[in-house]
Order: sequence, then C-alpha cells, then structure tokens
Amino acid sequence: MSVSAHAQSKVVVTLAYGSEYVFDTNDFAKKWYDNVKAAFDKKYPEAEVKLVPIPGGYTDIINKLSLLYRSRSTAPDVAQLPTPALGQFQSSGWLLPLDDELATASWWTEFPSAIQSEGRFDGKVYAVSTGENDSQLYYNKAMFKQAGLPEDWHPKTWDDILTAARAIKAKVPGVVPLWLNVGTSSGDNGLLQGTGNLLNGSSDPTIQDASGKWVVDSKGLREVLTFVKTMYNEDLGDSLSDLFSPSAVTVPLTLFQKGKLAIAVGSNYYGGNWTKTICSPCWAEAPQTIGVVAIPTVSGQAPGIATTLGGWDLAVAATTKHKDYAWKLLDVMEEEQSQIDAANWAGFVPAAQSYTKSPAFVDFAPPYNAVSAEVLPYGKLTPAKAEYEVWSHALQQATGNLAQHKDMTVDKAISDMKGYVANQLGSDQMATR
Repeated sequence: MSVSAHAQSKVVVTLAYGSEYVFDTNDFAKKWYDNVKAAFDKKYPEAEVKLVPIPGGYTDIINKLSLLYRSRSTAPDVAQLPTPALGQFQSSGWLLPLDDELATASWWTEFPSAIQSEGRFDGKVYAVSTGENDSQLYYNKAMFKQAGLPEDWHPKTWDDILTAARAIKAKVPGVVPLWLNVGTSSGDNGLLQGTGNLLNGSSDPTIQDASGKWVVDSKGLREVLTFVKTMYNEDLGDSLSDLFSPSAVTVPLTLFQKGKLAIAVGSNYYGGNWTKTICSPCWAEAPQTIGVVAIPTVSGQAPGIATTLGGWDLAVAATTKHKDYAWKLLDVMEEEQSQIDAANWAGFVPAAQSYTKSPAFVDFAPPYNAVSAEVLPYGKLTPAKAEYEVWSHALQQATGNLAQHKDMTVDKAISDMKGYVANQLGSDQMATR
C-alpha cells in the first residue's frame, strides 16, 4: 500500500476548540492541542486527529461552533464548549449521550457531583469537564499588618470581610480596600467571578426554583444587594472606571501587583498569572505578598465555604461517524498529564480530585492552586438554560446601579430586576421566595 493510500485509510477525528481565548496564551493553546493530537495519534495509529482551531473570543467560539454543528458534514467529532452553552447545544440535538462510556471511565468517578452534573440533561450526560474555574478571597498581607489585621486571615462571615475593608480604608490610605466585580461590563463571566460567589454563600442561593421559574426576590438576593450597597456607600470599592471596564475581571491582577488593592473576590487563575511560566515579567513576590482564603458564607453557616463553578467541557457530536474514536480522543484528553497541563496553562482547576493533589498542579502556583482545589467541591453551578442570561443580566444591572447611585435602595434594585426579567421572559416565569 502506498503512503498516500495508507494515510487515506486512517480514521480522521475532528477536534474543534478556541485557539485564542481559553488558554492564557495562544502558544499554550497550540502546545496543548498539539500534545493531545500527538498522544492520540501514537496510541491509535489507525486513526488521527484533525485540529479545527477557532480564533476570537467567547462569542466567536459559540457562533462558529453553532454554524459547524448545523451540518453533518462540518460538525466536529469532538468539541470544547463553555459550560453555560451546553444547554443550548444539547437542546438542539447536536450532542451525543456519553453515559455508557463514562460507566467504565476511572477519572469520571473522581469528579465532584456538581461537576458531573454540569453536562447532564434529562438524566443523561452529554459533556464532561476539561477544567473548572472557582473563586477565592485574595488579600495583601502587608496592608493587613499595617491596618492591625491578622496576616493569617480567615474570615468566617461577610461582616468579617467588610470589617477588614473598613480597617484598610482607615489605616492604609491610597489603596482600594475591596474589589468585587459588579455591573454588566463583564457579562455572565463577571457574575461568575463576582457577586455570584456571594449568592452561593447566602441564606438562599436559589436562581431557578423547582418549578423552573426565575427567582427575582429572595433573602439571598437581598443579602447580596445589601453587601454591595454597604460596600459602595462606604466607599470601600474601586473606581467606577475600573469597575465598568471591558477588562474588569482582570483589573485586580494589576492592582495587586502595583500595591493598590487590599482584598479581592477573585478567580483561581490569579496565582497562575503571577508565576514565572505565565507572566512577563514574573511577580516572584506574590506568594509572600498576597494571601488566599476561601470565601465564607454570609453568617458562617454550613458548609462555611462559597464559590461559583464555571468551566469548559468536552462533547461528542450526535452525528459523528466515529463514535468509538471520538470517545477514545476524549478519554486521552482526560488523562492526568493532559488535565494538569490544561489547568496550569489555562488557569483551570482539574475536575478529577486526585489530579488536584498532584505536585505538578499544587506546586505550579503555591499556595493558590491548593486553595482553589480545596474549595472546588463546594462550588455551585448556574442553570444551563438560555434564559439564565436574562436573569444574570438583571442581577448585573442591579449591582451596577447600587455601585453608581448611593441613594438607591435594595428594594428599588429588586424592583428593577423584576421589571427586566418580566419584560424579557414574562411575569409568569418569575418567582419570589
């Protein structure tokens, strides 16, 4: 058989992914997917991976994959999808259930139940995690010492956070006491890295009730909005120009490095972005300068830890002609080294719990990676429904308005939230708890 004929006889499995958005650098994305292809091609010489990189940002990835999936001839056998978009793709009939294959996958049993559920619809699993984002509290130890606060800080309630921010404001002039992402500038991602964490630690974190209605007034929402109002009424937050910047979610990284920020509710990728491998120039002093702890619940109620969950998942096309090899490729991508590399290079936390304990992950960005792994099992997912974006935007608007207008009440913020959701979804789709 000629070389060309041999090549043509191989099974070709297509793999689509975001080449410019998901990983910390484009080079890391290329390196990771090249490694996946090399590992699969070596393990299964009768088959090969064809990479389908998708340039651009979050929306570009979703739009391109939507176009590809509409035709059997262009639908990728395997694709990397963001968790919030899974419902849209599954409800369109584009994804293949994976339950039979997962029944024998050793790594699947190590996923926390919340992460196993992020790709589950109507009792079947259509996608599996390839990396998660969660959130923690970061704080400047030197500023805490100057303010008379413990350098080994362990807040138990939200009031503990506000008390520390007030002490910073009083005794460390010229710095931002507390960062919390509010407003609409970062969209759902901003909620994921900001006030969504507080809601998950509130007295009632319900977003969508058992009947499927969207919660627009609850004790939990009012606790979150009261925290935001208190924070900005007392001038404990950052400037509105930073808050409403398109790159708001990454503002704390720079503020911390410049010595201009004391406390932040921030994502797990902070530590990795300060390491020698990722950043240029490196901030070698970060582990000695910036501490990290879990975000507490509102009053210290169990479990005492709060965080959001959001990540990227792997899915197989319902129309694939190579189901077995598509699964084999997905399985290769879930191997330990692949998942640890993805975590370190894209700012993820591996879903498999044994991977999070590997020195290759823990020692990549100490002490940050260890804490992000510790809080991961406590994370809560947002509903994988298209309507979630409406509810999310309503809460973003409410928090942003409270930050901008000191005379705005929590009642008015709730009323505005109700009005927006009612206008977009209908009042019959709203719930009060």
